[in-house]
Amino acid sequence: MRASFLLLLIAQASAFSTGTNKLTQHASLSEKDSPHSHEMVANPALFIRGGGEVISTLSSSLQSGPAGVLSLWAVATAVVAPLTLYRQGWSFSVGYGFSVMAMGIAILNTFQTAPLSGAPLYLVTAVIFYGARLGLFLLLRNLTVKSKKEQMKKIDTTPRLQRLPMAASVALFYSFLTTPVLYAARAAGRSTPTALAQQQPYLQNISMAGATIAWFGALLEALADGQKFISKVGWDQKSFVGPTGGVFRICRHPNYLGELIFWFGVLVGGAPSFGVKSVASIIPWVCSSFGLFGIYGIMTGATKRLDAKQKENYGGQGKYDTWRQSVTSAIFPFKAVA
Repeated sequence: MRASFLLLLIAQASAFSTGTNKLTQHASLSEKDSPHSHEMVANPALFIRGGGEVISTLSSSLQSGPAGVLSLWAVATAVVAPLTLYRQGWSFSVGYGFSVMAMGIAILNTFQTAPLSGAPLYLVTAVIFYGARLGLFLLLRNLTVKSKKEQMKKIDTTPRLQRLPMAASVALFYSFLTTPVLYAARAAGRSTPTALAQQQPYLQNISMAGATIAWFGALLEALADGQKFISKVGWDQKSFVGPTGGVFRICRHPNYLGELIFWFGVLVGGAPSFGVKSVASIIPWVCSSFGLFGIYGIMTGATKRLDAKQKENYGGQGKYDTWRQSVTSAIFPFKAVA
């Protein structure tokens, strides 16, 4: 049942984004013209064939054309939507991580005939690692930490079907974040070894620097999340338990810092492949910029709210006050914020 729903979502988004009528032809045929129309659901072979057409269409639009971002959106929606139906709050937690992973896998699979290498490969694998690690971590936390489980249940206030527009909206945002990786893979996929060798060295260096930054951010966030999770096992929420050492000496929220560094690196790594010679080249610039500015606003806003909440809950406790006085930066190192 769930697989059918996911396939339908992908088919709808793919048909819209590519303008293809391959999927709608079956629906437009009359019963007389198509004696097997009623067999589409009952016959697994026909259903699998239809799924193959959907995947082929998605793969084609990911390889080239202006609909690539919309195809990423289709992939992200196929992951976010069912998770949002289960838990509304999972649209921007578990669904966030796993949708990013799914888009990375879709990009890697699309360009498997001409295997990626260098910066594009590092970018794609960074996105897959980031999404898988974050999704699994948030899933584990939501299932094992009592306060998080209760928080997710409280968010479930909207009827399930009414959650789908929100799921589609956040999935579009996630596709914007991942846009630079798609265009980096496209540039590598259509370049011959000779063309790559003739590419401006500084562009290759910029791409590699971005991929390195992205990996650094992903690992920093993983380390911060792990350190925080371990320190709070068995936490009663009344007393401040930290963490106050390790990467939490850099700033008070190094996990948010790592996330910003990661997506900044993704944009830097993909930007040399965007181009400026055609009207279509505006698409990756606009989408990627929206993605980066969006995540910046989300992370800085979350930092302010969490800082205020911690100060309200733990202000006056010696361990918290000492740590806050010594680590004056909320998210950006060397920027003192009381």
